[in-house]
Amino acid sequence: MTNSDFDLPKKSPVMVMRAEDVSVHSVELLKIRLQMLKAEINRTDQENVDKGNAKQSVESYFK
Repeated sequence: MTNSDFDLPKKSPVMVMRAEDVSVHSVELLKIRLQMLKAEINRTDQENVDKGNAKQSVESYFK
């Protein structure tokens, strides 16, 4: 994927991260980066589930 595949402002944290040159990092730092990104993916997935559950609860209340 290229940066143009995302509809985000250039200065957003995600776009800044994607623009970073990771080739300058050591293997150890890249492993740490991967661990942090995986943790962030898990956190984001959980938030998505939580918001979906909240939306479902509200929709069922108004039916």
